[in-house]
This record gives sequence, C-alpha cells and structure tokens, in this order.
Amino acid sequence: MSPVRWMFWGRAPGIIDAMPLTRRTLLLGTAAAGMAGFVTRAGAQETFEPVVSRGSTKVVVLGSLGGQNITKLAGADACCSTSVLIDVDGEVTIVDCGIGALHRLVEAGYDADRVRNVLITHYHIDHTADLGNIAGFAWASGHNLSDAGRRLDIYGPRGTRAYERGYKRAAALSLEDSQAVWGIKPAFDRFARWHELQPPRRARKVFSDSRLHVSCARVNHGSIPALGFRIRTRDLDIVISGDRGPRGDAFVAFARGADVLLHEIILPDLVRPVLEANHAPPGLLRHLTSDHCDPKTVGDVATAAGVKTLVLYHLIPASPLITDDTWISLVQPHFAGRIVVGRDLRVV
Repeated sequence: MSPVRWMFWGRAPGIIDAMPLTRRTLLLGTAAAGMAGFVTRAGAQETFEPVVSRGSTKVVVLGSLGGQNITKLAGADACCSTSVLIDVDGEVTIVDCGIGALHRLVEAGYDADRVRNVLITHYHIDHTADLGNIAGFAWASGHNLSDAGRRLDIYGPRGTRAYERGYKRAAALSLEDSQAVWGIKPAFDRFARWHELQPPRRARKVFSDSRLHVSCARVNHGSIPALGFRIRTRDLDIVISGDRGPRGDAFVAFARGADVLLHEIILPDLVRPVLEANHAPPGLLRHLTSDHCDPKTVGDVATAAGVKTLVLYHLIPASPLITDDTWISLVQPHFAGRIVVGRDLRVV
C-alpha cells in the first residue's frame, strides 16, 4: 500500500509544519521518540513537576492512549489505554481500566488490593479491557485474604451488570478454586459490588465517604451510554470527561468551577486520512468526528466551565512523535489557563 500522507494544518511550536508524514516516517519517529524518553516507562526518570496533586490527593495518569487501535501508529508501543488513578490518603479510586491499567497501577507503586473504587465512564474496550483483571487481582492480591470486610465497589452505566455476569462466567474456575479450596475471604461476590447507573442529564450523587464525594452526569458519546465524573476531595475538585462529543449534553454546566478538568482529545485532521486510506467504514469515521472533541472544542469547554487547569488525556493519536508542546499549542488559543498533557505514569 502506498504511504499515507499526513498533514498538520496551521503552524505551532514543536509541530512538523507543512511536512507530509508517511506511515514509515511516523513509525520511525515514534521509535526515536520512545528511545529519547518522551514518555515515562517503568524505571525512567520523570522530570514533570505535578501541578494538580496536592495535600492528601494525588492524581496519576495510568494510561493515556485513546481508541481501540493497539498499533504503533496509534502510540500503543509507548502508551497503555485510558485509566486515571486518584489516591486520597492511600485509598485508591480508578477511573476506567483500559488495557495495561493493572501493570501501570503496580508500576506507579500500588498493589492491586489498594483499589477501593472503580468508576467506568462507558463500556468501549479501551476503557474496560483491564476491569476484570483489576477486580480479580484486587481480590486475590489482598494482604489479609481472610478479612471478610474487604470490599471493592465498581460503578458504571448500562453494561456494568452484563460485564459482571460475563467476568464471573469467564473466571468461574479460578474464583471457585480460590474460594472453596484455598479459602480466600470474603467470597468474590461479597468483595466486588457492582453498581449500574442510569446516566442522568444533570449531576447526580454516586457515593460519598470521609475521603471523597463522587457525582456523575450523562455525556454524549454516540450510541453507547456514557458518564462523566466529578470527584471532590478535601484538596481538589476534579472533573473527568470520559469520551464525549462536542454537543448534545450538559457537560459544561457539570464541570463548571472545578479545579481541574481531565478531557479527552483527538486530532481529526491526522486520524481521518489514515482511516480513509485503510478503508475504514463510514460509521467509524462519523464516530470519530461526532463523538470526540478536537483541540478547539476542548479549549472552549474548559474556558466555558471556568476551570483553572486542563489535563489532556485519552490522546488520539498518542504517538510520542506528537510532543507535549504540540498538544498544548493546539489548545492554547482557546483556553488561557494551565494545560497539562497526561502521559502514562505521570503524576499530574
């Protein structure tokens, strides 16, 4: 197949201006960027200074890659899929569990049994591939496997009950062996509690405890039920978009006044030509155009919501060839606050 030519329209610092990129040059650039340390890997030195985390609240991007293409072109050789960790006084909440999230959790310095809550924005596989792994290993990795009071709560929109049933069927032999033969307590059914939520048009409380208050609201992500989450701790007020399109929901009102907004982002002028050259079905092209947000939309949302800091995550594409400065320069004309690029294992 002839090389796919990519063009960045417009000029911005750090971008390759008016220069066509072939698939080969992009892959070579991605490999070079990975070797140069553009993203954090296990054992690499992180030079980024956190600007969001403070007090007893730490926010870690476990996985930054958006989309269901686990390819070098998408950035999967450098990044894991979407997942964000929020640590409050050592108690961990994870928002989405894309592929690689379990390993990134451990690389970030946490054991699986530290996870207390999981929030799922929607059931596309780039957000749920490691959900069963995290639930299963949080249960099987406990330091006190005879503590009957251990518990994991999982919250998500329609699809949560179906996922629960499917995971239990798939893992039935292992769960039964662990419970009946090894004596792990509590039983998995009592440990993992699954809560299916109807996406509300306006903010609705999910749960509240001494460390955090969580609410949710519906976001428009095409045909799949989807949620955005707002997580308030004593230190921070955090809003996470999940995947959403540029219109059709009340997300701006939901996010208004937060300290920090984590928002997905796509570069459609890069992604669309590649998919077209590979004969992607029209429905997929419409989904990318209508159900994700480009840099202008993301900046406009952050501005309208009045947030102080914007963290870009669920990057499409997540290739290390696209530097932090490039992402920031594309959003800056539309948002005057602080902009941070969420990279794997980055404490933001």
